[in-house]
Amino acid sequence: MGQKNGNRKRKPLGEILLEKYIITHEMLDFALELQKKGQGKYLGQIFLEMGISQDQLNEVLDYFQHRKKIGDILIEDKIILPLQLQEALEKQREQKTFYKPLGRILMDLGYIDYDQYMNTLAKHFLMQIVSLKNFQPSKRLQKILGEVYAKKNKIVVLEDGIGKLKLAFAEPSSALIEEIRRFARLEKKIEFYLAKSSELDPCLVKLYADRSI
Repeated sequence: MGQKNGNRKRKPLGEILLEKYIITHEMLDFALELQKKGQGKYLGQIFLEMGISQDQLNEVLDYFQHRKKIGDILIEDKIILPLQLQEALEKQREQKTFYKPLGRILMDLGYIDYDQYMNTLAKHFLMQIVSLKNFQPSKRLQKILGEVYAKKNKIVVLEDGIGKLKLAFAEPSSALIEEIRRFARLEKKIEFYLAKSSELDPCLVKLYADRSI
């Protein structure tokens, strides 16, 4: 998309997507109407559910600096207070040997619960949350990632179709997503999803039953 311009005037996401011919006016009107009906979803989440490419949406969010931080989302949703965020950030800065995500620290402090954390991750990374309760993981598909990498990062392969690879994470990070994008086969489009640890961990157990995770 070219180099970012720090002085670029911040435009609404819908306007940007219209200018990039990613959506139509009718799609924008429909998405805004859905947003008004509640559930606290961001416009990007609604477009994702409408079938707009995750890659296109994320590229726009990053280039135009529309991606909100975890703490800012929680404050905007009135789940935590600014002072609580500050306390968690200070604890995060005190970490020396082990990095713990901000959301995990807020959970440890009792300021948010797991479902709130998952919903916030979904907004931040623009990922849909999937249920793995009745999902049967495939050892054949999982070989794409490799056992050590999959267990370390808690990733399950959902689908490996023609031109598309679907992955579920328990707790993604920007660095992990970029790493996967760099080393993925270029002909494959990757879609990222969120899944609860309580549902993803049993999948890993099934996949690597002969070893502990």
